[in-house]
Amino acid sequence: MRDEEFLRNKVPMTKEAVRAISIDKLNLWRASSMLDIGAGTGSISIQAAREWSNLAVTAIERNPDGIDIINQNLAKFGLKNVNLIQGSAPEALPDQQFDAIFVGGTGPNLQPIMEYAWRHVRPGGAVVLNFILLENALEAERLMQVTGFKMVEMTEVAVAKWHALGKGHYFKPNNKTMILSGIKEEQE
Repeated sequence: MRDEEFLRNKVPMTKEAVRAISIDKLNLWRASSMLDIGAGTGSISIQAAREWSNLAVTAIERNPDGIDIINQNLAKFGLKNVNLIQGSAPEALPDQQFDAIFVGGTGPNLQPIMEYAWRHVRPGGAVVLNFILLENALEAERLMQVTGFKMVEMTEVAVAKWHALGKGHYFKPNNKTMILSGIKEEQE
């Protein structure tokens, strides 16, 4: 989905190229359920729910402005397969299993969110996290390794989009984003 399709407010949004890579790494083609922690504007949840209409998506967001814009976008796209929860992670996270977990924001709760993800992603399921701060990405990668995730990968994405400026053009950069992904090994 193009960024321009979403209704926006001041809440940060996972941009189009980063969203595409993150959704790809979630392996949703084989999933029936997905959790989006720190959903922000809900762009990950909304795109996933639109692309896989049989996917049950749960999105959690603590910011009331985020909840408002997610609800507006759910109505705009007529989506019925997204369960939106207002609350903070990990306290408000549901006690259920998911095929895929996306983490867009952790606040100060990275370690308990990673522990939750390990306990609540099904064997064979993917966990994907986005970061703009290197220190947080490195700590999450360490936690993934010691927890037991397999196929742990980190990709840095730097995107700049073409914009007009006076009589010329330039590439306006977005924040660089680190995409961390791992798979919970299937039990034999």
